[in-house]
Amino acid sequence: MGGFELLLAGGAAYAGFKYTKRFVVSKLRFTPKFRRGAAPWVAGAGALIVAAPLAAVLPVIGGLTAAAFGAGVAGGVHSGNRKVESTNIWGDKRP
Repeated sequence: MGGFELLLAGGAAYAGFKYTKRFVVSKLRFTPKFRRGAAPWVAGAGALIVAAPLAAVLPVIGGLTAAAFGAGVAGGVHSGNRKVESTNIWGDKRP
């Protein structure tokens, strides 16, 4: 069971990272308040709070999976913010 939970945790972290980065780059490009330093921490904590009840109810999903999902979301927000800052208004790379 430990290897399966580790696999689920890795998948949850990857999915949280990819989806959140794409969302930040496409939808939150023009939201300057969301690009502050605390935004990844707040988003990661919110994702952990949302995933924690699922970890308590479902026996396959443990606390590690919820924590990995929160960390993936935080990393996605941070990476998306860095990508937005390195591109111009049309999404092209800055010189």
